[in-house]
Amino acid sequence: MQFTSAVTSASDVGQAIDELLEPIDAFLTPGMADLVFLFATAHFEDDLPDVVDRLGASFPTAAIMGCTAEGTIGCDQELQGTPSMALLVGVLPGVLVRPFRVQQDLLESARSVFDWERVFGVSPDSDPVFIAFGDPFRINIPAFVEQLNELFPGAPLVGGVASAAHAPDQNRLILAGEIHRDGLVGVALTGNLTVDTVVSQGCRPIGKPFVITKGERNVVYELGGRAALQQLHSVLVGLSPRDEQLARQSLLVGRVIDERKEVFSRGDFLIQNIVGVDRGSGAMGITGNARVGTTLQFHVRDADSADEDLRTLLAPHQILNVRGALLFGCTGRGIHMWKKSGHDVGVLRDLLGEIPVAGFFCGGEFGPIGGRNYIHGFTASIALLSELDDDDARQTDQQL
Repeated sequence: MQFTSAVTSASDVGQAIDELLEPIDAFLTPGMADLVFLFATAHFEDDLPDVVDRLGASFPTAAIMGCTAEGTIGCDQELQGTPSMALLVGVLPGVLVRPFRVQQDLLESARSVFDWERVFGVSPDSDPVFIAFGDPFRINIPAFVEQLNELFPGAPLVGGVASAAHAPDQNRLILAGEIHRDGLVGVALTGNLTVDTVVSQGCRPIGKPFVITKGERNVVYELGGRAALQQLHSVLVGLSPRDEQLARQSLLVGRVIDERKEVFSRGDFLIQNIVGVDRGSGAMGITGNARVGTTLQFHVRDADSADEDLRTLLAPHQILNVRGALLFGCTGRGIHMWKKSGHDVGVLRDLLGEIPVAGFFCGGEFGPIGGRNYIHGFTASIALLSELDDDDARQTDQQL
C-alpha cells in the first residue's frame, strides 16, 4: 500500500495540473493507482472536466473522486482564500474500491439494507469504510447519515460537505470521471485496509458531568435535579477568570455517547450548541435531543483548546504504521482560528510523521463518535489509512 499527495496554489490550470502530477509521477509507477482524491477551489470549477481528463489519462485504472471547496489541504499546507487544488493518490493492493452516487430520489426510495447493498456494492458484514462528499442544497445529507447508521451499523463515514457554493448548482462533485452538481458521491472500501478515525471537536470540558433529570425535545429543564441554569452557574463560579471569560464567549455542551462508561474523557462527547436560555424557568435549549438520563458536560472552545484536543486524540495513533491520511476541517478552523495557516495538518504530520495528506475545508464534517456517524461543525475529521496487520490480512484474503 502506498499513498502520495500533492498541492498547488497556481491559478493557471495548466500549471496547476503539472504541479500536481509532477511529484506523483516521481513516486508512483504510471497507471498503478487505484484511488484518487481531488479537491479544488471554485476558481477551477469550469476547468474541472479538463483536470479530471488529465488525471484519468495519468491514472487510467483509478477511481477518481472529490469536490470543490472553500479551501484545500495538501501535504503540509492549508490554503484558504486563494486558488488551489490538492491530490491524494493511493495504490491499494487487496482493497475493493466501490464508487457510488446518491441523489434525493434514491435516498427516499432506498429503505432496506438490500437496496443500499445495491447502491454501495458492499454488504454490512464486509466491514466497509465509507468516504463521501455531498452538496447540501438538493439532498438531505442528515437523512443519508442516519440511513447509513441504521443499516450499516458500525461502518465509519468520513468526508464532508462541499463548501464552494452559496446556492444550488455552484458546487461540483467528482466521481468516475464525471462532474455532478447535486447529490452525494462516495466510495466504499473493503479488504486489505485499516482506517482509524480521529474526530477532534476542538473543545475541552469544564466543571463536572450532569445527568438530564427533566427535558423535552431539545430543551433541558433540569440537570441533576436542579434547574439547568443553576447548574451552569455552579460551574462558572468554580472556574479560573480566564476560563470563566471563555465560557461566556464560547460555551457548548457535550453529550455522552456511551453511557456505560464510568469515566468520561475526550472523544466520549458529541459537542452541541446552546441555542437559548429562559432565565425565568432556568431552562436551556440545545441543538440535540434533551432525553432524560443523558449525561451532559459543559465545554469551551478556543485556539488553545482546539490544539490540545487534536494533539491528545492523535497521540495514541503514533504507534500505527500510517501510510496516508485524509483531513477534513471546518471552514471556521485554519486561518479563522489560528494566526498562521497550516495548524491541523501541521499537528498531524508533527505527531505521525510526514505522511501524504489531502483534504479540504468543509461546510460540515463527517466522522464517527462512539461507533455512530455524525455531521459535525468546527471539527477536524481525519481518516488514517494503513494496511491490515498480517493476521487480519490473511483472513481477508481467505474471504476474498
